[in-house]
Amino acid sequence: MNQNERICHEKTPKGIQTALDTLAMRKPALSSVVLAFGPVLVAKAEVTARLSENEVNKPDLPELDWIRFSKGVPLFAITGLMDFHQEFKQAAHMILPPMAEAFPGIQSDIEAIESNIADNSLDAEMCVQAFAENNTRIINAFAARAGTGPDIFRFALAQIAEPFKQIQARAFSPLMKDHPWPHGHCPMCGSFPAVAGLIGEEGRRWLQCSVCAHEWRFRRHTCPRCENTDQNLIENFFDQNSPVNDEEQVSVCKLCDTYLLTIDLRRHIDPVNMDVAAMSMIDLDIQAREKGYSPQAEMLWNLMK
Repeated sequence: MNQNERICHEKTPKGIQTALDTLAMRKPALSSVVLAFGPVLVAKAEVTARLSENEVNKPDLPELDWIRFSKGVPLFAITGLMDFHQEFKQAAHMILPPMAEAFPGIQSDIEAIESNIADNSLDAEMCVQAFAENNTRIINAFAARAGTGPDIFRFALAQIAEPFKQIQARAFSPLMKDHPWPHGHCPMCGSFPAVAGLIGEEGRRWLQCSVCAHEWRFRRHTCPRCENTDQNLIENFFDQNSPVNDEEQVSVCKLCDTYLLTIDLRRHIDPVNMDVAAMSMIDLDIQAREKGYSPQAEMLWNLMK
């Protein structure tokens, strides 16, 4: 038994597109979701593919920082987010157009933001710095300049930033080798998981961060959100209408009223894209919400009401 066994991922743009096409054929009812949000996943993967984790500065953290880490402070909160202002404009050009198509209710806002970035009305370096520092004053001013609201502007910046957080997480992953992380939030960026995978003979659970896509092992019968271990307050259920209902499940915590999508990968041979896997479980999303639970982390497609 390999204790270090990990999920075998498919993260290339071509592989993600193939997974999306397969999902649309396997679950035709989800074709409209695949059509709307699939291009966003592929665009982000294309941005990530242009980057190299070898170019990310890997800090030599002092022991005091690792003590903070052991107490639950994520690495990005210690080191800061990588500077990506030189790639910001190109990333916006690749990610925001499919985002605009995916969210028709704010399409004009996202198009206005992309246009302002393209013609340099919004300074790339200041945008990245404001996002990294959560500078409300600058974000509000830039949102007004683009003719949109601050929340929409933050949302757009967060989508542009995702590939850079992912490449930074990949670069930082080896730093964690000798530093255990027993927490339910991401050790890299601090976000919560939206999906988990079960692998190995014993069905060990790996969580995937909803933002930077980092994965980490976590106790299978513990809620990542509130770390509840009372099995009387944790319930798992399946989608009986799914062609693979025994592989797809949702775990709900009755203490914090949240849920986590989970896919059993023990019979999977080929690499899997966990975002597409989560998309395939929208019916479970809906069932959990109808029972009064909220997702531990939002995915793009469950932001739609």
